[in-house]
Amino acid sequence: NLKVIPGRMERIDEGQNFLVFVDYAHEKEGMNAVLDTAKDLVKESGGRVIVLLGSEGGGRDKSKRPELGEIGAKKADFLVISNVDPYEDDPKEILEDIAKAAEKFGKIRGQNLLVIEDRREGIKKALSLAGQNDVILITGKGSEQSIVIGGKRYPWDDRVVVREELKNIN
Repeated sequence: NLKVIPGRMERIDEGQNFLVFVDYAHEKEGMNAVLDTAKDLVKESGGRVIVLLGSEGGGRDKSKRPELGEIGAKKADFLVISNVDPYEDDPKEILEDIAKAAEKFGKIRGQNLLVIEDRREGIKKALSLAGQNDVILITGKGSEQSIVIGGKRYPWDDRVVVREELKNIN
C-alpha cells in the first residue's frame, strides 16, 4: 500500500522493456542504497545497472565527488556523469572530480564511463544504453523543479525529461 514519494525511486514507465527510476540520491548513503536495490533487481534477469549521477557546486562538500565516483564505479555497469546543480562553479571541474575517482576503480572513459555535461544529453545517453531487463537510475535531483547553472535557475524536472526522452526512443 506504499504510495510513491515523488523523486524517491520513482518509476518512470513509458512501455520500455527496462526499468527507469528517478531518485534524489546525491550522497554516499543514498547512492549506495539505490545502487544496491538496482543490483538486486537485475540479479536474476542478467540485466545491467546504468546510473546517471553528478554532484552539486556552489561551495558544497567537494569530498563527496570522489565518493560518488567510487560508488558508481563499483556498483554500476555503466556510469554517466552529468550536471546536477553546478551553481556558479565550473561544471567541468565537478564532473572531472567524479570521473577521475571512477577511473581509479576500473571504469574506462568512452566504454563504461561517459562524461556528458548537459543533463538532458546525459539522460538521453543513459537511456540509449539500456536493453531488456536493465535498470537505469537517474540520480541527484529527484523531484526538484529547477537546475542552477552559472548562477541562473532554469525550470527542470528529471521525471518530465526522462518521459520525453523515452518517448523519443520508443
